[in-house]
Amino acid sequence: MHEFALYGQVRKDDHHRMLQQLAGFARMQPQDAKEIHLVFKARQPPGVDLVQSIGASHLASQRQQDIQRVKNMLNAGLYYVQLVGEVLPEKPARVAENGDVTMTNGSGGQAAEKSSVKWSFEFRDTPDAGKQAVSSRLISRTPMDEGNFIRFLDNFGYDYVSRYMVVGSRFYDHDTTLFLHQVLRLPEVGADEAISDESFSSSINDLPELDGSGGYILQASIDVVDGNNPELKERATRQLLAVKEALRQAVDLTPGDRLSLDTRLPITSGRT
Repeated sequence: MHEFALYGQVRKDDHHRMLQQLAGFARMQPQDAKEIHLVFKARQPPGVDLVQSIGASHLASQRQQDIQRVKNMLNAGLYYVQLVGEVLPEKPARVAENGDVTMTNGSGGQAAEKSSVKWSFEFRDTPDAGKQAVSSRLISRTPMDEGNFIRFLDNFGYDYVSRYMVVGSRFYDHDTTLFLHQVLRLPEVGADEAISDESFSSSINDLPELDGSGGYILQASIDVVDGNNPELKERATRQLLAVKEALRQAVDLTPGDRLSLDTRLPITSGRT
């Protein structure tokens, strides 16, 4: 799947006005969205740190270049990935004939336990290089239903790094998703508590903002099953540019900065 997107910055003071603009454009009321993001990084292949430093004075220039090329190849496929937990609205309680209050699942049966977060595994590639009218990159989302997610990712070579929260409002216009949001900092915990800890859930409004100015980000995006199909790519690009034109008086939508959207791990050496 490919994601085509444009991004814009909205000042805190303009948030309410932007919500009204988007509601009028999409002809719908905003849908509240809350997501918990857990960041993981891939571990380097065993032995990478044993490769000699390119700064060794006894190595010839060609030899140094060869070693650097090997290091680049071994690190080229390492990315940051995320577990994204969509915070679901509280399920309504059902009062039984005997007066007991129970929770029901989607099929109408009694749920053994109320679930408030729906998890998925997300991979986002680095946006395509070159001057583009819109940002384009490969993405993948895989639902995670049950099990120990942290251990699962550890077994596949991913280490937990940090977590944060995204809160905002979503609008939909045909195939386009408009997401006006901001990023909040979450209390740092160990890997074993990263999913289970919900101590912040009762005081989300008190979480510190990543952007000290309190600004918001507007992302206009379209997901395409086959982004390499020229016709589908052209259609998605055309739709996003139409959104950009329609909202140009309210926000400046542009392709995202490729460096800031780069999901690859930096290539570093463990030796000096």
